[in-house]
Amino acid sequence: MIYIIIQKIMLIKNGKVILSKADDVSVENKDIRIENDIIKQIEDNIEPQANEKVIDASNKVVMPGLINTHAHITMSIFRGTFEGCNLYTWLHEKIWPIEAELTEDQVYDATMLSILEMISTGTTCVNDHYFFSKKIRQALEESKMRAVLTRVLMDSDGKEASEQRINEFIDLYETRDKNNNLITYTVSPHSLYTCSDALLEKSKELAIKYNLPIHTHFLESIDEIEDIQKLHGEEASKVLKKYFDGIHLILAHCVKLNDEDIEILKTLDCGIAHNPISNFRLGCKIADTTKYLKNGINVALGTDGQGSGNNLDMFEAMKVAALSQGGIYENEKFINSRDVLKMATINGAKLLGLDKEIGSIEEGKKADLIIVDIAPKLDNIKMVPNNDVISNLVYNIEGRNVETTIVNGEILMENRKFVNLNVEKIIEKMKK
Repeated sequence: MIYIIIQKIMLIKNGKVILSKADDVSVENKDIRIENDIIKQIEDNIEPQANEKVIDASNKVVMPGLINTHAHITMSIFRGTFEGCNLYTWLHEKIWPIEAELTEDQVYDATMLSILEMISTGTTCVNDHYFFSKKIRQALEESKMRAVLTRVLMDSDGKEASEQRINEFIDLYETRDKNNNLITYTVSPHSLYTCSDALLEKSKELAIKYNLPIHTHFLESIDEIEDIQKLHGEEASKVLKKYFDGIHLILAHCVKLNDEDIEILKTLDCGIAHNPISNFRLGCKIADTTKYLKNGINVALGTDGQGSGNNLDMFEAMKVAALSQGGIYENEKFINSRDVLKMATINGAKLLGLDKEIGSIEEGKKADLIIVDIAPKLDNIKMVPNNDVISNLVYNIEGRNVETTIVNGEILMENRKFVNLNVEKIIEKMKK
């Protein structure tokens, strides 16, 4: 029997392409050829081949897909539940009681809504932190997004519940499709203040057994500092080193790091998922990402869930991440728009251990790209004149400026139209 392999070829022409060079980013007029799931060619004036799909990116930016390194993507249903609450009150009195009543179907529907939000605003990869994870995985597989999944672990509500969560994580991981390179996994203890020493030890064992990173909330609020000391008998960063030294760590938030914490983090294989909008919204203050980067700690970007972060628009998160550092530093040098763009792309890929595949537009990498409209017109009036493309990407562009989203060489949205998902049906379900 003769098998015929059909090669999918796509050519993106005439775009302003964001390229990574010498640990910086630049804008160059280039064409990009994609073959199947790989970026095959980046050159000037590439000639189209017969039967090749051609996308004209004139007056558009072609850039790496945005990478959301910390989110709870089912939490679309909690949008607008944060007013007047600090973190602990919001979790204990608003979120956790409702989450306890959620059904698998509700989790699936809410996840689908978030997937629409992410694809339509330029996110091509998300690092999720939730439960009912098989339903989340089902939604992601149907949408063809790239994602990092888990089943969150905690035992602050009892040993029996903890054992069930551990078993659910093991089942999630061991039932994975090993041929699906779009979905990878983490072991995710919720936080040091909701996990006992025994559960942290179990999390370590799972991470070593399956060779997976640890993804956890870390020093998000001032209350955690004392709670972790009471529960574990020592400071948070020392607990982290005690259990997870030698394991790659994805640390969400890190708002309350002091100088001693920073020195300990520098000895660990770790990076930070910075969530500026959520931290501001819940009154946690803001992480000093300028200081962290100067100390050689990788900082990426996240949105958190919509309950605290409002939305999953990574362009909005970039803007706030950049502006917030000016609120910390007066008349001093702090991070700029190029630093923040890297936080949302290549830094995020490094944090998730995916930088050999995604995070930048390079020949040989996976074709996770977005095309952003920057044409000089009324709808883009905030970008006129476009004197600095990268500055405009961070400060003036919104998610709705994304025209086309490509993941793994496959178009998920083109000219604001979804290819695989029924937008109206998904939204109608959530209205009900």
